[in-house]
Amino acid sequence: MKTFSALVAIAVFTSLVGAVLVMIGVEQHHTNPIWAIGTAIVFLITLLIDVWMFFAIAGEEAYEWEK
Repeated sequence: MKTFSALVAIAVFTSLVGAVLVMIGVEQHHTNPIWAIGTAIVFLITLLIDVWMFFAIAGEEAYEWEK
């Protein structure tokens, strides 16, 4: 059950990050190299936070096989 909770938390967090990116208009500036690099950094940080959140919430349950 912890794994499911972790996946829901990741989905909510990632959706919030995506909504903020759309609000600031990232899709309108994808040809600008500075915006592209900044967006890539935001995506990378979001991925790292998602992985950290998963293991912080799921704990040892993430490593267990189904019985």
